[in-house]
Amino acid sequence: MSWESSLAAFWEAADDTQPERAWHDLESLLADAPAAVAAFERASLHDFLGEEESAVPLYRRALELGLEPPRVTYARIQLASSLRNIGDPSGAMTTLRGVADDDPLATARDAFLALALYDDEKPTEALRTALRALAPSLPEYSHALRSYAETTRPIIRMRTVAVGLLADDGWVLAEEYPATDAHATFLRLPGGGVEYGETAAHAVRRELREELAAEVTSAELATVIENIYDDHGRSGHEIVFVFVVRSPQLERLPRDARLPVQDSHTTVGWYRIDALRSGELPLYPVGALDLLP
Repeated sequence: MSWESSLAAFWEAADDTQPERAWHDLESLLADAPAAVAAFERASLHDFLGEEESAVPLYRRALELGLEPPRVTYARIQLASSLRNIGDPSGAMTTLRGVADDDPLATARDAFLALALYDDEKPTEALRTALRALAPSLPEYSHALRSYAETTRPIIRMRTVAVGLLADDGWVLAEEYPATDAHATFLRLPGGGVEYGETAAHAVRRELREELAAEVTSAELATVIENIYDDHGRSGHEIVFVFVVRSPQLERLPRDARLPVQDSHTTVGWYRIDALRSGELPLYPVGALDLLP
């Protein structure tokens, strides 16, 4: 029996109530396996045993070593699931972007993406993603589901947001939202929603870590802004905590560089403050320019 067949038999009989035996049996099968496969299988067993923290670095190692299909897709989906389970939905979404639309497991990708979006407090986009994934399996209602997915509207609610204000020598760091059919290009201070049970100060640190992989070394509250605005024909309402932040990683970002936001299609970069004051691009929240030197 080949080691591939032996691995399949191992997983068929795996018992999470006997972890020591499982590890013994798996290791005995991996002696002849390529390094990438061995890392993936060990990560999978950690996952199977509910040890996601240990699984994550092994999944990443397996991907770095160059897994072949279909394991490479399994690794991305399982890594994303583990990241979500340990509280990193942004990382999960970034990982799932590596699975192509024509991949045989694209529907599974979308199912896990919907879960990550929901955990990231994006319930409307989570529902859209789930409906799009489900539609092909219901031929009689496929067109209707796709239509409903595209017309599902965001839940109207007031949000509490924490953003970071980082200015340096006439420049300010901002997140750029590219133009769509619904709006022109605009800028927003980087940050995101305050989660239930956390302070706004903690939220701004967490958001910049999750979205930009940047650590905030200090965060001083500058002001709180109540922002009522038009969002594609619907009103939006948010309370925005604006913190003056310091972050070595972000401060070292070159003036002409763009930093991708992990859970979005947007990027972060530097903008001249005097150009923004002249109306080059709108910066949100409204009133943020008044806080700049």
